[in-house]
Amino acid sequence: MAASQIALGLANTIGYSNGVQFELVYADSGCDSTMGGTAAQSLVDAGVWAAVGAACSGASMAANAVLSAAGIPQISYASTSPALTDDSLYPNFFRVVPSDAFQGAVVADVMSADGQDNVAVVHMTNAYGAGLADAFVANMNASHVCTQVGYEETTTDFATMAQAVVDAGCTSVLLVSYATDGAGIIEELAGLGYSGAIYGADGIAEEGLAAGMSDTTLVDGIIATKPAAAGTPGMVAMVFSALCAQSADCAGGIYTAEAFDAVTIAAFAAFTALATPGLAAQDAVMGTGQGWNGASGTLSFLANGDVPAAGFCIGEFPTATDGTVSYDCARSWDPVNGITTATTE
Repeated sequence: MAASQIALGLANTIGYSNGVQFELVYADSGCDSTMGGTAAQSLVDAGVWAAVGAACSGASMAANAVLSAAGIPQISYASTSPALTDDSLYPNFFRVVPSDAFQGAVVADVMSADGQDNVAVVHMTNAYGAGLADAFVANMNASHVCTQVGYEETTTDFATMAQAVVDAGCTSVLLVSYATDGAGIIEELAGLGYSGAIYGADGIAEEGLAAGMSDTTLVDGIIATKPAAAGTPGMVAMVFSALCAQSADCAGGIYTAEAFDAVTIAAFAAFTALATPGLAAQDAVMGTGQGWNGASGTLSFLANGDVPAAGFCIGEFPTATDGTVSYDCARSWDPVNGITTATTE
């Protein structure tokens, strides 16, 4: 929400000279399919031109059924399930993040390169967790998967998952989780004396992973991947970064640059449609999202509303002596060079 308000402020500043002002109407999707559908209907009833979100893939799927029937384009800033690639099932759906079909293969690449050959895959069973976990397993040597443990995204007791990892004798773990449950699993593993490697995907790839931990050093050495910005950061990226840093809610969040981009694409597409009588809303979004130089990089929608994977940050978590946590892109992955180590000048 903090990032979307920054986007709204900039869009209205730009639109002011043209007599155009934008309004954001919020609805809580609850990271849940039922709530996602209800939230989408409330937006239809409010007469919105486009919808930004949802964050969770399952909620986006349910919302799309309602929004697409009403002819309202949808732009998600964080839904990465491979299932959403099918534009016949999810029409007028766009997203500014790549499908987890890419990320699952990248994480498998990283763990294989790091010599992890006894991996426990611990994942949510929702659309995001199951999709990414399946993509990882499909790209990992089957003999290197020690065990696979699924759990409902509403789970709050993580002792069972941690015990399953220890009982199976796994020497590394892949977490396909969000920050809160990921932190809970990490704490349970530590309590059981687990000392193996821990990897994760974009759901934990932010400093916020340690936000609720009493011992932030538990994240030391954890490696997590997340989509990297495409192209060289431009003026928009620098302006957003500066404004986001001034807001505690934005600075401590995840997918903030992506949320900013989804809102601004929607706003500029709406302006384009307003100035072009007869232009369909989904066509306005598609056209606006070609070569869009945003806060998260340069974006171009494919025909199905996806964006290609430009690359991934392979980040590590160190903890400073004062207890603060950082997430540093020590390595990266791209389709041309594979895994490379970051260089400093």
